[in-house]
Amino acid sequence: MNHPTDPTNPAPDESAWEEAMSRDFDARVRDLHEAPLDITSVKGKAHKIKRNRRAAVAGGVLGVAAIVTPIAVLANDGGARGSREPDFAPQTSETVVDPAATSPDYLQGTTWHQADGDTVELDHEYQQAVQWGNRLVGTRSGPEVYLVTEVLDEDGNVIESMNTTSPVAVNDTGTTIAWVEDNGQVMTAWDGGETAIGSVELAAPGETIAWTAAAISGGPDCNEDADGCVVYLNSNLDEDARAVSSDGINDIAADGAKRVFDSTSDGAVSVVTEVDDFGDTCGGIYETQTSDFRFETCDYQVQQLSPNGDYFIGTQSQYDGVGPSRIAIVDAADGQTEVNSFERNGWFVGDWTWSPDGTVVFTAYEGGRWHLLEMTVDGDIAELAEPVRGVDFATGFRPIRH
Repeated sequence: MNHPTDPTNPAPDESAWEEAMSRDFDARVRDLHEAPLDITSVKGKAHKIKRNRRAAVAGGVLGVAAIVTPIAVLANDGGARGSREPDFAPQTSETVVDPAATSPDYLQGTTWHQADGDTVELDHEYQQAVQWGNRLVGTRSGPEVYLVTEVLDEDGNVIESMNTTSPVAVNDTGTTIAWVEDNGQVMTAWDGGETAIGSVELAAPGETIAWTAAAISGGPDCNEDADGCVVYLNSNLDEDARAVSSDGINDIAADGAKRVFDSTSDGAVSVVTEVDDFGDTCGGIYETQTSDFRFETCDYQVQQLSPNGDYFIGTQSQYDGVGPSRIAIVDAADGQTEVNSFERNGWFVGDWTWSPDGTVVFTAYEGGRWHLLEMTVDGDIAELAEPVRGVDFATGFRPIRH
């Protein structure tokens, strides 16, 4: 997928193809971590939550991203692929301040902007990426249904490539990644090792992606006799989200959880449990240590958890496929107290993630331009780069996940 920065001057023979590929890949990749859920796939899962939705949200945006929903069978064979050494081992502020001297890593086209100010030119444009130690793990479209995920060193050299069902997930310490390979193996890797901890059945109609890796906790070493890990999987086949662990246990991720967004090493998991007839979602933070919810809410989609676990990124509980018009930093203790938010008339938010410093880095679109912004828990919002021209479905920037 290409992300044109000047839509007024497209290549004459490639413009239509690029737009089609951009729409297709964004529908496949952006949804895997952030998109709202299909109403029919999760409708009717009322889950001990009193509905207290804001009328403006409930009535404002009624479209949701569709997810195909046939049947899949999940099987765990923890030892099907043994451990081996990998080749690649390792209230809204209206004031936009000047960009900081150093900023979080992000991608702009084929350029990797690193936190220390250096830039590295890459051979490919990646539609999503995570930081894994000093390596970049980027995901781009493949020749068929599955995606190409590549591990790059700090100079941008590709040192490993694999076919995956989605971008990789990374744990909250940045030491371990997880993915589902095109053969159904649920894989994990860390500095010095790699192992499969289970498998899934990928049979699905058409180009449906049956199972994707959403989050990973534990590690760094995912072997059962070492640190152990839990990989959370999302289904596009109307199945509950699953948790596959190093000890061979394969179970639902949480009671009623249809989608997992994130997890932490202390057992907190952010999930969606319900979508009603109007497209509004409910969910919360599930505590695996107590097997109960810390809180449940229908006011936000409880998405990525902050590095210290104190906050989460909250989007509107319902929004259409373009993106939410509002994003907030919310206290993870009660699921209600906002410490900062971003919402501007005519804008929508594209991608978002936490930086290692505990700020939210996100992209926003208005008037044919993409912006790269940073929001702090102290109420500041900073623009990190010069805005770039673009179309609404293909962001000009890609924040790198940590």
